[in-house]
Amino acid sequence: MKKFKNEFIGLSSGFFWAVNGIILSLITGSEYLKNYSVGILFFLPLVFAGFNDLFAGIFVLGYNGVFRKLKLILPALKTKTGKMVCFAGLIGGPVGQCSYIMGISLAGSAYAIPISALCPMFGTILSAVFLKEKVNLKTLLCILGCIVGTFILSYTKPTGNYPHFYLGILFSIIASFSWGLEATIINFANKEELEEEIILNIREIVSGLTILFLVLPFLRLFSGFVVTIRHFEILKYLIFSGFFAGLSYLLYYKSMKLNGVSKGMAFNSTFSVWSVILSVLFLSTSLTVTLFIGVLIVTLSIIVLSFSN
Repeated sequence: MKKFKNEFIGLSSGFFWAVNGIILSLITGSEYLKNYSVGILFFLPLVFAGFNDLFAGIFVLGYNGVFRKLKLILPALKTKTGKMVCFAGLIGGPVGQCSYIMGISLAGSAYAIPISALCPMFGTILSAVFLKEKVNLKTLLCILGCIVGTFILSYTKPTGNYPHFYLGILFSIIASFSWGLEATIINFANKEELEEEIILNIREIVSGLTILFLVLPFLRLFSGFVVTIRHFEILKYLIFSGFFAGLSYLLYYKSMKLNGVSKGMAFNSTFSVWSVILSVLFLSTSLTVTLFIGVLIVTLSIIVLSFSN
């Protein structure tokens, strides 16, 4: 029974990450977009990415407050690991998260989310190149499976209004690469062995604040921030998306502690399957043969890859 509970926590982390993606997909295709000027609509996912990460950080901040860990955050920022986490957060947040939501917006959640799940593949490749970790034949076959599955998944455009579908696929690949690079940096830097919840808190807050108050003004998109905070009907979606993002991460870290890193990654990677199921149920996405086969190959390859690591 205890083993099932541990596995359920791991599967839940993947499920809630898929829920986060579905909520973001709903808002990027909603009637609320009429509140924004036409000039920023294409890049509006960047605004949503900032709020998503900021609210996730606030939720994790509350979690750490309940368990009396807030006092650990500032000392952690002074360590070498803490500074590297900030740097990694800039890669995983402004680059990774923004690309992730751009992918969902342009290609649809059923296609973009499974491709973003390729981060363990990129993490394995980067670790082999920079950290000199050995790669065996099974790992190489899993990486090949990820590539083939991605090709099948993105070969045929879905029905509906997706004029920039392949650009969305590209953004999803950039997101998965960024998250793989982020994980590699954190694994390399975490010599002080900071608690995972503290690392997560630093990452999410740094990412959210950077996107909202550095990236948006630099790209002249800050009017999107102003419009969003003026409309609670938009903001509430982002609060929910941030909540599920933070919850997913916390369960993911908990799962890795209970099940081991490899199993934790494998259980979490099921979000690629959950995203398709939820997209079919709530977004009326057509379950095509290529979508089914592509997601199946990608998911199985990532799960086996996680166990092989």
